[in-house]
Amino acid sequence: MGLLPREGWPRTKVLDKLSAILGRLPRYSESILGSTTTLPSMLAHDVFRMFQYYDADDEWLYDEISKLEEEVISMIAEIVGCSEGECIGMITSGESESNLAALFLAREHGYRRVYFTRTVHDSIVKASYILGLEVVIAPYNPWSYKLDPSMLLELVSRRGSGLIVATIGTTGFGTIDPIESIAEVARRTNSVVHIDAAYGGFIAPFIYKHIKLGFENEEVVSITVDPHKLGGAPIPAGAIITRDKKWFKPLVFPSSYLPAGVQKGLLGTRTAGSIAATWAAVVSNGYLGYEQQAYHLMNTSRYLISRLEEEGIQPIVEPDLPIICLPCRDVATSIRSLARNNVYVYKCGLVDGLKITIMPHVSRNLIDKFIELYTKICV
Repeated sequence: MGLLPREGWPRTKVLDKLSAILGRLPRYSESILGSTTTLPSMLAHDVFRMFQYYDADDEWLYDEISKLEEEVISMIAEIVGCSEGECIGMITSGESESNLAALFLAREHGYRRVYFTRTVHDSIVKASYILGLEVVIAPYNPWSYKLDPSMLLELVSRRGSGLIVATIGTTGFGTIDPIESIAEVARRTNSVVHIDAAYGGFIAPFIYKHIKLGFENEEVVSITVDPHKLGGAPIPAGAIITRDKKWFKPLVFPSSYLPAGVQKGLLGTRTAGSIAATWAAVVSNGYLGYEQQAYHLMNTSRYLISRLEEEGIQPIVEPDLPIICLPCRDVATSIRSLARNNVYVYKCGLVDGLKITIMPHVSRNLIDKFIELYTKICV
C-alpha cells in the first residue's frame, strides 16, 4: 500500500505527529507580518467549537442558526452603511466565496460585463473567469494606485454598463478606491457597484466617518466583509451582504431533499460554527470595540511608517489602511532571508515590494525586529 495505513494509527501516534507539525508552524505574535489572518477572540474560538458540527444549510432543522445569521448580517451591514433591516446576506467561507457570490449575483441580474483595476484581490479575477464574464480592466492612478473615476467614466461610457468592483483596503497597498466618485460613475452609466471590503470593512468605517463608503451610495448593490480578518472570528468566516432581498434572491436555490425546500449560497453544507462564532465576536466587540481596534491598528501602522522614515524610507504608496508596501531590491530573496530569521512577509503583487499587514497580533517589538532586518536585507 501507499500512504494509507493498513491498520489505523492509535490516538497517541496521530497526536504526536500533528503536534510536531504544529510546533514547527510560525506563530502569529512572534513572526507573521504579511498575512491578513490573525488569532480569533477566545470567546469566538470556544463558540465555534460549540456549534461546528451543525449544518447551517438545513434551515428547517436549525432555524435558530438561521436567526443568528440574520442578526449578525444585520449588525455587520450597519457598519458598512446599511439602514437597519434593509440588507440581507449570509456568512461564507471567506473573501473568495463572497466575491464569487457577488459577481454571480450581478451576472444573474443581467450584468455580464465587469470592470476592475489590477489592484483588486485575486478572487475577483478568478470569479470572473469561473463565471465567464466579460472583463474590462480599468485604469488606476499611477501615483495612488486607486481606481481613476474620470478614466473609468470614459471607459464605461464607451464599453457599456456593467458591474464596477471597488476595494476598501487593497491587498497590496492598503488603499481605498474613491467609492463616492465610482458610485457616481455607476449612476451616470446605468451600472452597479460591488465593494470588496474583506480587509477594510472593520476599519475604514470607523476611521473615515466623513466618507460614504458603503450602502449610503445607492449604486452599491453588494459588499464583501471578512469577520475572520478583523472581526474576531475564526477561519472560515466571510460575509456577503446585499442591498435587499431582491438582489440576493438568485443565491437562494431550490432543494428537493431539504425540508425547507431551499438552500442559500453557491456551496452546500456550512458549519454553524462560523455563524455562531461571528455573532459572538460581533456582539462582544460592539461598535466601540471595533472602533478602538481600528484606531489601534492605524496607530501601529503609523509607528511602522515613522520608524522607516527615521531610516529615510518611504512606502511605495501612501496607505489609507494598515497595509504597507515597502521598496525592496530583491523581493524573492529578501522574503526567504526574512523567513530564515523567523519574520514572514508577503509580496505587494502589482509592484516589486514587501507587503506588511498590521493585524491585532502585530506588536511594536515585532515591527522593530523587522525594521532591523529589513534595513540590512532590502535597502
